[in-house]
Amino acid sequence: MRFSYLEHIAQEILPTIEIIWEVSRAFHSDSDQYVADYYQSIRHLAEDLDELEGVEKLQGLTEQFFFNLSFSDAPEPIVGSQRILLDRVISYRTGLPMSLALLLQEAAAYAGLQLELVDFPGYPLLRFDYQQQSYFVDPINGDLLEGYQVQERFEDLTENVVDFGWDMFEAADQKTVLVRYLTELKHAFIHDRAFANALTTVHMLLTIHPDDPYEIRDRGYVLEELDCQQAAVDDYLYFVEQCPDDPSAQLLRLQLETWAAPQHILH
Repeated sequence: MRFSYLEHIAQEILPTIEIIWEVSRAFHSDSDQYVADYYQSIRHLAEDLDELEGVEKLQGLTEQFFFNLSFSDAPEPIVGSQRILLDRVISYRTGLPMSLALLLQEAAAYAGLQLELVDFPGYPLLRFDYQQQSYFVDPINGDLLEGYQVQERFEDLTENVVDFGWDMFEAADQKTVLVRYLTELKHAFIHDRAFANALTTVHMLLTIHPDDPYEIRDRGYVLEELDCQQAAVDDYLYFVEQCPDDPSAQLLRLQLETWAAPQHILH
């Protein structure tokens, strides 16, 4: 499988949102219909906010996004792919924070606001810089957080194990965003038991990190679920060789030994 739109993300040649639309197209033939509907909605939203500026415009944007367009956080504790793939998030109006952040960021761009996605613990935040001050948007509900609130949230989530520093809140690069998004999508497909789609997603991740032993291990698991045992063996062996001290390597060694042992047939 080749995903040309993922091959040069280190150079950030394509906008991140364009790449994520391509990801949706890889799984749904009707994706463009939902994307077109979304752009029509955010064009109208931008027109409604035309006379506002700065933080006031940002607050108007989040109100429109979460109330008029009715986007909301996914209600399930463990979510499926329909809460991650942007075309389905547009259709159902619910999604994971990462997906909502990407859609809100694009809506802001149409309204003339630049929001930067920050790779925050737990889930991403969107940063808005205005008049030498930074504001942070919670993509779950549109709440506007100031610096001290972000610091408190960070310390709660990390339990003070990691020292807080504002240098952590720079805009995430394209590779970081896409890997986080595709990893969430991979786990969702596995949860859905949509293993063919999970395999496609793993190949997308391997386009970005070709020799990542953890992605190769996950590919082995998906191949095993697809009854491709020999291909799974090759991937598991690679992982065990590359990461011998990883706890999962011990379990995989036992599994590989079981597969290699002769099977006795009782008559």
